[in-house]
Amino acid sequence: MSKRIKVLIPLVLGGAFLAYLVVSSMQLSPVTCEVTMDFRGRTETRQASGQTSDEATMTATNNACALIANGRDESILCGQTPPASVECEES
Repeated sequence: MSKRIKVLIPLVLGGAFLAYLVVSSMQLSPVTCEVTMDFRGRTETRQASGQTSDEATMTATNNACALIANGRDESILCGQTPPASVECEES
């Protein structure tokens, strides 16, 4: 194989990979949800995106609980608490 082909093949494969990443990331999040969590007198609102409203809601809930819960046990309890409010919007 010539030196030119040895350089060209990785460049083409790298370009194809980057194109795939760009296209797949643009289609990643058709739903965005904003969740407000109230837990033990603390309140936090977070927004997250996902393929479904359930996925986006769960991610936003976990993000909010990470900020208002102290430790693993409280994080688990917070995550099992129903959100104070959930608003979802499709892209």
